[in-house]
Parts: sequence; structure tokens; C-alpha cells
Amino acid sequence: MTPTGVRGEEGQALVVVALCMAVLVAGLAFAVDWGYAMAQRRAMQNLADASAMGAGKRLATAVIKVNGAIEFSVTQEQTWCTADSYANPSSLKSSFAPSDTTNQLQVFYGDASTPTAWTTSAATCTGNTQVPSGTMYVRAVVSVTFQSLVAATSGHSSSLASASARVRLSGTPVSLTGGPMWAMVRHYNPADFNNTCTSNPCDPTDPNQVVPKLFWDSNAADVAYGNFKGLIDFSQYSPNFNTQILTLTPQLITQGDSWAHAPNAYALDQSGGCTVWGQDAQGNRLWDSWGEADGNKDKQCSIANWVYYGFRGTLSLDSHWTGAGLPAGQEAPSLLSATRSVCSPRPDPAPSCDDRTIGDWVETAGGTIASLTDVVRQAVAVRGSMSMPFSNKFVPGTSTPFGKGLVVLVFLWECGEKFNKNGGAGNRWDLISPGGPNGDCSQLNTAPDRVHLFTVAPFTIYEGTISSGSVKGYWGGLFGSPDTCQTCSLNALANTAVMIPDD
Repeated sequence: MTPTGVRGEEGQALVVVALCMAVLVAGLAFAVDWGYAMAQRRAMQNLADASAMGAGKRLATAVIKVNGAIEFSVTQEQTWCTADSYANPSSLKSSFAPSDTTNQLQVFYGDASTPTAWTTSAATCTGNTQVPSGTMYVRAVVSVTFQSLVAATSGHSSSLASASARVRLSGTPVSLTGGPMWAMVRHYNPADFNNTCTSNPCDPTDPNQVVPKLFWDSNAADVAYGNFKGLIDFSQYSPNFNTQILTLTPQLITQGDSWAHAPNAYALDQSGGCTVWGQDAQGNRLWDSWGEADGNKDKQCSIANWVYYGFRGTLSLDSHWTGAGLPAGQEAPSLLSATRSVCSPRPDPAPSCDDRTIGDWVETAGGTIASLTDVVRQAVAVRGSMSMPFSNKFVPGTSTPFGKGLVVLVFLWECGEKFNKNGGAGNRWDLISPGGPNGDCSQLNTAPDRVHLFTVAPFTIYEGTISSGSVKGYWGGLFGSPDTCQTCSLNALANTAVMIPDD
């Protein structure tokens, strides 16, 4: 016979077990929810970081100087749209959430005041709202609504995960060495870097108000000097020494272009004028990136290829060409004028304003190339991007879209020399100095045989700004290294974006 008390205890045990199971299931659900929420929070943080940096980079490469002031040539809508492509990437629509979930994005522009004054960005991809000209910070907030097991039991069907990130915009110097660059140069003119707006108030996002600047034209001022039409010869060996006195000696450039030079494979000729390096198995003409060291031959072959592929050697503004640093058979360059107007005020960088003996010298090619702008257009079409500030707008006064844009490094020159084949050894290069020995070599008015590299600046060229015989665009557009400066004022040429704590 079973005691009555024992039967009662058995019923109590079932109740305890049931309660424990309920607590266990609730705890498990809470743990799953907590882990899910943490995963969503981490995903949002990653997307916020990427969105803020994407927006920051878009702004850093769209800085432009208009009427002497720093402005942005992209709109709030363009900036937000760039950030949204990171907040809602096609490869990772919304982390662990259902595929139809959209992450919410907010973008804010902050100035340098204390405390920071924030402007909320337009949250659409269409429109023409200017970015505040005093913007120094960009903040992105990304959030997502997701289903929650525990929240549902308490009357809430969803929970919110959100994260924010901030970047600081900073100006950076343009590197003293660089490439690739094109075999087209300009004489330095400080007025080039300031754009004049045709309207007041000015909208820097409207190319009808901030019209493109001329970069190259065979007859333009600061390009054409007599028979010198702004084309330079990057041959490894000096064209003047090679053709006039039959001496093979390197040019005064830091490093030649060995990208398509033996033992590396030759490149396919893009000029149609190369004849000395043979053909490949398909019958395509080939090109050696060292050039032919002959101004006339290189003008028909190599210069167009250096434009298409870009010169991939190294040019420098602070090289030394004396003593052991001088190539065998070459001669030291002239001492630059003690007083050069281009140094007052001086651009950045311009190390030769402090030391008149430094910097590369590149030899020129006389005349021009009829199809050169076609090669420029082809290079932009192949290597350019549709993410440039004016890509989706029309060239002023036309129905031609700007199209793809490409940023190239342009080395600007200030002084030049003439080559005298009858001069004695060590005395074949003469500085062109208007006004005599004490003149200003940066004000020359005759064709040089080689030019001194004075400074470097990025230039943004668009497909639509290339016409027969001329190339236009905008100075600036280079995204600089965040390691060079993280708290510098924005400038018209090179800027960067740096992640900082979002306090």
C-alpha cells in the first residue's frame, strides 16, 4: 500500500520540473536574442564605419577652390548615395536580417566649431543640395530593425540595432615623387588652381558656374613656347645627346620606365607609329617603355603610349644631380635663378625654392601629335571612373555628358635649358634666363630643350572635356595618404579622410 504523502510529493516534482523548463527555455531564448542583437550591432558598426569612410572619401576628392574659398563639387545627395552603397551593399544586404530588410542610413556634416554644429544630409540620391563649405567631419548612423523572440512575448515584435562612425577631413601634401603621369606638361601658373564662379551666389556643384580649366592645347599660354607644345620625352637615354652627338647617357630623371622593358614583356602599341620592336603572335605592334631616345621618333611612338599607359617610372622634385649622383656621360644642370617669381608665394610642394640645385630635368619633344587627344580620350575611357563629381552632368554649353573621369599627376615646370651640341664637355646645357645672368628663369619666352620639374599637382580629366586638340578638366581630386597629416586644413589639390572616435 502506497502512503498518501508520497503521492503528493510526486506531483510537486512535476510542477518544479515544468517551472525549471520554462525558465530554461526563457533563458535560452534570451541568450539567442542577446547574441543575435550583438551580431546585428557588430554588423551595423562595420557598415557605419564603411559608410562614413565612403562619404569622407567622396568629399575629400571633391574639394575645389572657387573665388579663393574651399568648396565641395559634390552634392549632399551624391555623398549620401555613396554612403548608402556601403550601408546597403548588394553582397551583404542587411547582415543576418531577412533579405527584404533595408538598413537605415543618416549622414551628418559637422564643422570646426566647439561644440560641433551638425547639418543633417539629404537622404536621397537625387537633388542638388550643397554640402556646407565649412564641413570638417562626416558622421554616419546605420540602423536596422530585426525580429526578437523575447520582445515578441512582451508585446514588441521587433528590436533596433544601431551604430555610428565619424571621419575627419584633412588636407595632405602632394607626394614629391609620383606616377603614373602623362607626357604632357604645363608651365607653372598659380592662377590655374583657383576657379572663378560665373554666378553669385555660387553653386560649386554646377559646372555651368564653375567651368572646366584648360590643361593642354598645343597653342595655349603656359603650354606652347615656340616649337615646344608641352610634350616631354621620358626616354631612359637623353634624346639630345643621342641624336646630336651620338652619346648614350641617361636623362636626369630619377627612374626610367622599365614597366614594359626587357626582361619584362613589351606592351601593345597604342600609337600606331611604333616600328622597331616587332609584333606579337597576333600581328600587333609592340612598344618598349624605355623609348627610343629620339625626339622625333618618340613623338610618333612612345609619347602617345606614355599617355595611354601612363609613365610608370619615378620623377622627383628633390633629386640631386651632382657628383656621384650624376649619370656617366651626363652633365650637371644649370643653377636655377636666385630670384624666381614662382616662389613668391610658393606652391606646396616646391623644394627647389629652398635649394636651387635639386629636381629632375626632362627633355622636350618639339611639335605636336595630331591624334594625341584621341589617345587621351581612350585612356580615360579605359581607366576612368563614373564616380567623379561631374560624371553625370553635362559639359557647359553642350549636350555632352562629362562621363568617366581620371585623376592624373601633372608635374609643372618653371625653368628650361637649351642644348648646344657645339659646346665643350660640361658646357652643353645653358639656362634660359630672360634679362641676362641675373634674370628670372621662370619667365622664359622661348622653346626649351629640357625643363626643370618645379611642383606637382593632380588634375581630373573627363571624357566629355576632351576635344580635338585640347584637354580640359579641374585641378585637384587626389585622395592623399592619411599618414601624412590628419589635422591639416583642406586644400585645392589633395585631401584625405581619417576615422576618429565618434564621441
